[in-house]
Amino acid sequence: MWSPQRYIEHGLTEGYDAELVRSAAGQIDDFLEKHPDLPPILTLGHLGKRTSLPYARLRKLVSGLRSNDYSYFRIRKRSGGHRQISVPEADLMWLQRWVSAHILSKLKPHRASYAFAPKASIVSCAKAHCEARWLIKLDISGFFGSVSEIQVYRVFLAAGYAPMVAFQLARLTTHAPYFSMRYKRPEWRAVPDRARLPYLFRTRLLGFLPQGAPSSPMLSNLVMRQIDAKLHAIALSAGLTYTRYSDDITFSTRGGFDRERARAVVSKTRRILAKEGFTLNSKKTRIVPPGGRKLVLGLLVDGSEPNLTRAFKDSLRQHLHYVCTFGPDAHAKRRGFDTVSSLYRHLLGLINYAKSVDEDYALRARTKLNSVQWSL
Repeated sequence: MWSPQRYIEHGLTEGYDAELVRSAAGQIDDFLEKHPDLPPILTLGHLGKRTSLPYARLRKLVSGLRSNDYSYFRIRKRSGGHRQISVPEADLMWLQRWVSAHILSKLKPHRASYAFAPKASIVSCAKAHCEARWLIKLDISGFFGSVSEIQVYRVFLAAGYAPMVAFQLARLTTHAPYFSMRYKRPEWRAVPDRARLPYLFRTRLLGFLPQGAPSSPMLSNLVMRQIDAKLHAIALSAGLTYTRYSDDITFSTRGGFDRERARAVVSKTRRILAKEGFTLNSKKTRIVPPGGRKLVLGLLVDGSEPNLTRAFKDSLRQHLHYVCTFGPDAHAKRRGFDTVSSLYRHLLGLINYAKSVDEDYALRARTKLNSVQWSL
């Protein structure tokens, strides 16, 4: 439990200036009075004490170009092309996890957001659209990479941290590699209130959320909070239900609607997102009328409960059939898995996913999986 007296006594024992210690105790007390669930952070050195990281290391992370503090690899996207994953080095990973656990987890995203939060799931998001007659499905292009360092700064500032601390936290949870193509786009630097931001924002490349950092998912939700509120308001005025699962936006209604009104909702959404630097992927924009196949996040929502698709069940059934018929080794080789273990983990992952939607089906699939002799 926080005690100003003990803090002052400890500071004096450590040899710190009495006036400085009392001033710090007062600032901490004021912060906790307004934000009792968040850890007070007065300076970068104070953050170092809380995270057990050397001040010099934090100073380097905040002041450096930061591209050397991440390693990069690419994964293939289902829709084609590749997605770059940026993995922070060990110290930075630890710090971002600390920020996620002690700060970001205490801040609430909008209730329409169903990803990266306790008890949030694909199933609960899809359930909000069950028995829909009309669906509007949208996708934000390059979602994490479209979240700028300034937007992250505003999250920490709104949480109650002083401007310089908010700036330092933003810098520690974003990166700015020189090879990013976004710096060729003039709108990336077109920030209306840039002149009022800390000086370092105006003298260095602006960072963005790295996909692969543990703090990025929750930060993206918090950056989107006001946008979610605006889109939720649009949905209410049009008689629609609105949800967002990371970069997937869905509107639906069980009542009457028409294509013209649906296009108007898409246009309003596009304008709201564009004002904050986000772009809709036109190739993934879908307006699904009555009679169309209703899929939300890969689940069927035409009934009263979300359901697995026939394609998913057929794929898993085929895997299990071949594993039982030809054996795990032969099937792993035929399907291009590096090892039998990777095939087993893949199938177990599919079954665990199915369990969140249909427990009886998943139990039957797991029983069949366990009937096979695996050489793991």
